[in-house]
Amino acid sequence: MSNNDKCAEALNGRYSEDRLIITDDVDINYKWTLQSILAWMQELGDRHSSILGYDFETLRAKNICWVILRYHIKFLSYPRLYDVVKSSSWPEPMRLGIYPRMFLLEDESRTAKIRASSMWSLIDLDERAMVNSAHLGLPAYPLRKIQNFDDLNPLDKIVIPKTDGETIKYLPVYSDFDMNGHVNNTKYLQWFDNLFSLEEHEKHEVRDLLMHFNLEVLPDVELELKLVRAKDKIYFAVDSEAGSHFKMLALIDRCL
Repeated sequence: MSNNDKCAEALNGRYSEDRLIITDDVDINYKWTLQSILAWMQELGDRHSSILGYDFETLRAKNICWVILRYHIKFLSYPRLYDVVKSSSWPEPMRLGIYPRMFLLEDESRTAKIRASSMWSLIDLDERAMVNSAHLGLPAYPLRKIQNFDDLNPLDKIVIPKTDGETIKYLPVYSDFDMNGHVNNTKYLQWFDNLFSLEEHEKHEVRDLLMHFNLEVLPDVELELKLVRAKDKIYFAVDSEAGSHFKMLALIDRCL
């Protein structure tokens, strides 16, 4: 497909691009890491948003930016080193200031590997409050419904059990922060993965992931990372004196 065809398709709904999994993307088991998967999906969404007229420079000129609120991801199987992943993303119509975005990652035979739904907002960088794109002179946001994933609801509640878990103190370091001056949202998945041994990563993997991003983490904020294991479920929370920054529920299965 030519670049012109890709742009035409993206303006009409879906944005698609192939992704080669390279050595920096995988772990010791040659499997695509959670952090890298999330980073790629967000890059895919960003590239599509740019075609739709919601690119970084345009938004920054209006003193606004995209902020992630929720993700629900289902891992049918994990791409591995040197696999080519056929990746697609598309927005669903905005409602009440919330912008849903879907992702579908497939292998070269078009077998689904990963499906995800996400919810975003546009916020004013000074007020830290949601804004409506219709009031800012931005292009009309797509109104066409394309494909939703009924089994992936980002709004499902996450209630951390009040049982004892593993808790550590953590002060974010230089590599945790992004160009917006707060902890990059992919870092939560890296922190989560680092709480498990190499043997645990070899024998088990995440099959379903629900994430709630509640409060950004700024520099010099000491965090409390809490992990609670409950059979095939693992809860992960990131808190500080400012409140709840992040909550996650992971469903775990033995590696196939």
